Amino acid sequence: MLEREPEIFVTGKNHYEFGVKVGERYRKFLSSCLSLLGREKPGALSKKHLKLLNSQIPEFREELEGVSRGSGIEVDELLLIRRLLASSITFGCTNFGARGKATEDGGVMLSWNFDALPLMKLLLGNFPFFVREIEGKIPYLCFGVPALFGIGILNAEQLVCVVNAVGIEDDGEGLSPFELNNLAMETCSDVSGAEAIFREGPRQATRSMVFGLLMNWNTIWADRSGDLAVFEYSHNHFRSQRAGEDKIIASANHHQFLDRSLSGSFDPTTQEIIGGSYSRLGRMWSLLRENHGRINPSVAKTMVSDHIPDYALLREFGIEKEWWEEKIDDSTICAHPWNARKHLKKGDIEGALLETSFSWTLYSMQIQPHLGTVWFSNGNPCRAASVPVFWGKMLGMDGLDKPAGFVLPTEFGKAKSSNRRSGLFLESSGTLGKTIESLWFRMIEQVERRSFEKIGK
Repeated sequence: MLEREPEIFVTGKNHYEFGVKVGERYRKFLSSCLSLLGREKPGALSKKHLKLLNSQIPEFREELEGVSRGSGIEVDELLLIRRLLASSITFGCTNFGARGKATEDGGVMLSWNFDALPLMKLLLGNFPFFVREIEGKIPYLCFGVPALFGIGILNAEQLVCVVNAVGIEDDGEGLSPFELNNLAMETCSDVSGAEAIFREGPRQATRSMVFGLLMNWNTIWADRSGDLAVFEYSHNHFRSQRAGEDKIIASANHHQFLDRSLSGSFDPTTQEIIGGSYSRLGRMWSLLRENHGRINPSVAKTMVSDHIPDYALLREFGIEKEWWEEKIDDSTICAHPWNARKHLKKGDIEGALLETSFSWTLYSMQIQPHLGTVWFSNGNPCRAASVPVFWGKMLGMDGLDKPAGFVLPTEFGKAKSSNRRSGLFLESSGTLGKTIESLWFRMIEQVERRSFEKIGK
């Protein structure tokens, strides 16, 4: 293994050694997270999950033990930290996949607009990537934070994945989406292999409407052979949908292929704000068809920067609006809280809070696996520059050279230390930060309870 930039590369001879390095590097971070738990104690769920890991993926249990050794925090407390933070994040995204005749160069492109509350950027930083490599496993690029969650988006075999969150009611214990994703990335070379892992599970799914969506995923996958599919699932149900003859696929924050009566994925009759997901999905499908055959990084930039809603998919729910009329909440691919001020003027604090939680595109990524490259925008893509970051060398992709003008990960944002993470959930957050954190978790509990109470009535 090569010596890489330590801030964006974590390696180990095995999962345990990897975990020790992560625990040592993020000891203060994890200790700060632990302090947020207050009176919360690990319970039956943590113990049950550890037993499941022992039987299904013992290497991941060993990794947790390594993190525990490096950080000084008990394994079951680490699981509680992960679950608490993942259940506290509002997370909405619009993604697409295109390959073959749909793209200008005939290759694969997957796109991910990551939409979340701006406070998340204090946790993730300006360059939220790291490479994970364990001897004997496939190296892969992750989005996220090693100590808490890393979502694999590109591995050395050119298997690529993008993610968005979904609210469901069909819940149950199993392997978390992070664990399923990581297992697929470090062991699989193609979409079929990843599908087998997600299909067989067991799949953890969390009952949630607003917060906690990060515990449930829709995912788009592609590989070097040209296979392209979206996976949708709940605890008891799974659906894999291949791209059709047009070689395009799109996904947002609800189930479009898996029967929603089985999964409990929401529609505008049960959750008003999910209407924005239907708008974004409809618009993305339209843009994919309009740009078919010429999708490249420049065209993709205009697609992910789009501010026009599309209400065609909402007609079946009785929502009849024109694209030029007042926007519904969370309705544009490049997400902005367009209506937050309107909600505040009406005294609708909860409405303003919910739209603000979802409707910010914090990062945009367009992945070209055959080039080993992620086109990355730090911020709303309508405003932020799109930088082609070449990961092929760091991932050890044979036969791939850095294209002229592309940048290496170690070169990105050197002048402003873009890869440093600080702020939310850290000891350095100060009194104001800790007050915000406390209020945040209290708000989550209240909003989620009220949301399900509305359905019950």
